[in-house]
Amino acid sequence: GRYIMSASQDKSLRLWNPHTGAHVKTYTGPHNHEVTDVIISEDNSRFVSCGGDRDFFQWDVTTGRVVRKFVGHERKVNALAFGPKEEVVLSASHDKSVRIWDTRSSNRKPVHVLQEATDSVLCLAVIDDYEFVAGSTDGGLRRYDTRQRQLLTDHMLKPIGSVSCSADRECMLVSTLDDNIWLTERGSGNVLATYMGHANQQFKVQSTLDPSSAWVVSGSEDGHVCAWDLGDAKPV
Repeated sequence: GRYIMSASQDKSLRLWNPHTGAHVKTYTGPHNHEVTDVIISEDNSRFVSCGGDRDFFQWDVTTGRVVRKFVGHERKVNALAFGPKEEVVLSASHDKSVRIWDTRSSNRKPVHVLQEATDSVLCLAVIDDYEFVAGSTDGGLRRYDTRQRQLLTDHMLKPIGSVSCSADRECMLVSTLDDNIWLTERGSGNVLATYMGHANQQFKVQSTLDPSSAWVVSGSEDGHVCAWDLGDAKPV
């Protein structure tokens, strides 16, 4: 893309040009604590940010103004994701819940509250129009099917800090806070590969597949960015 955004402990969000490294704009105001996640709409006209505040916010990119405030969580908000057609936003919180919000409605409260986790929910990934997955500190990787009203849980045994999907939606990449990244089969939950060599035991660290699903890329608590070949799980 033309731009990227960063969220910071200094309560701000910043817009950058990734090709030149130039800082384009800073967004500040509503956050009274660290900002933990930000998601950007497909048309780049708006973004949604969350953090140590119990509320989270939708912004207009051009004006830098908050256009909507989402109220309902009881603890800090850890992660966000847009749902189908960006008509809903999903939020994951330290209050052990995932909440679903209608972005078209003027009602500031959520339309659904999911409270199956027994500890903080750290990460989210939308799989398709009806299914999404949430990872929790309790080690549960929960897959929700909103059409069938089903919940499937894979027990990873360690806190889950990051989850993302492959381009074909057949695999999920899951980071656990024991220095491991797992490639799992979406349907069965079977582990296909494990990626090691980075440091991740204390904090939520993002891992992801590149757009071609050929490489696994992850941050690391030692300040490095690590990459592996998807197939042989060797560092590159």
